[in-house]
Amino acid sequence: MRSYLVLTPPNDPRSGPERDLQSILVLRDGFSWLALLFPWIWLFWHRLWIAGSVVLLVQIGSGILMQVPGFWTAGLLLGFATSLLTALEGRHYRSEALIHRGWALGTVISAHDLRTAEEIYFSGLPQPEQQPMPVSAEWAKQAKPPAAGWQAPHMGLFEHGGR
Repeated sequence: MRSYLVLTPPNDPRSGPERDLQSILVLRDGFSWLALLFPWIWLFWHRLWIAGSVVLLVQIGSGILMQVPGFWTAGLLLGFATSLLTALEGRHYRSEALIHRGWALGTVISAHDLRTAEEIYFSGLPQPEQQPMPVSAEWAKQAKPPAAGWQAPHMGLFEHGGR
């Protein structure tokens, strides 16, 4: 089972069944393979500019450190540790950044996949009330049925067989 965080957007004045459900964000919490392989690109992709810049500088520093004789292993471990840290905590950092921007953490759902987590969340929301159909007016009930058809000569260019 994986954990999914449900975040609701900021500044949504509507509440209850009328709120905008399409902007709700369901994020998986946990390890990210893309963040392990491309840490600073992953952070930039999720608009985490400062963290992405820091990771990019550390990755460049680890590459430079690998060029120094005797520090190749240290540079390799520094680069790998940075990637591993981004992979392990990147999604949590992203959710915390969104919360800092005003998003609200709705709930945490344990599910096998994203689709199941969304179904669990949206099935628990209150449904909008059923509005009764308007009652037809009295004048509509008393209306006479239309005549059998218009029998006058046609006024158009083409005749349509008396219709």
